[in-house]
Amino acid sequence: MLTKRGEDTRARLIEATRRVVRGKGYARASTRAIALAAGVAEGTIYRHFPDKSSLFLAAILEANAPLIAWFTSLPTRAGQDEVEDNLTDAALRLAGMRDAIIPLELAIMADPELAAQRRGALSAAGSLPPGPPDAIASYLAAEQRLGRVRPDVDPREAAIVILAVLFGLVADPSFGDGSLGRERLSAAMRLIVRGIEPPVALA
Repeated sequence: MLTKRGEDTRARLIEATRRVVRGKGYARASTRAIALAAGVAEGTIYRHFPDKSSLFLAAILEANAPLIAWFTSLPTRAGQDEVEDNLTDAALRLAGMRDAIIPLELAIMADPELAAQRRGALSAAGSLPPGPPDAIASYLAAEQRLGRVRPDVDPREAAIVILAVLFGLVADPSFGDGSLGRERLSAAMRLIVRGIEPPVALA
């Protein structure tokens, strides 16, 4: 069990990870840079986290608990509202956290070793909530069972496409916030959904 001092150090490391990745990008987000930002020795990181992937994963989970809780419940929205509206809502929530979560997610996705370490961490801790890719895939699978997504669509592949579109949009400096960002995300989700909705039966 962590002492108060240990909890404070762990929290500083997580906050430093977010700052370093956000400010310098993954390429410079070394454990040395993170330790320096947190004001601790580099070895301190490994007293709290077994590896860099675990530190990144903790930074994602702890910084975004409300977002993760929402995505965990996303599959229960199947059959409610329109598929396009639900996916736009999901994309907007992720876009709103772009400075905190997207750089970390992209960093892990871009590094095969980190991605493999995270898969191992998730496998070892089966009680962890699903991340956005798994939650969106589960939601699409639920909609598919209700006949609101074509039966030949792979929910996992569709979720990856949706996230790839989102990452591409928010990485664009002209993306914009507020209504402009919503309009662009809504248009992107509409384009995707028109490709996965079942065809309209002719009278």
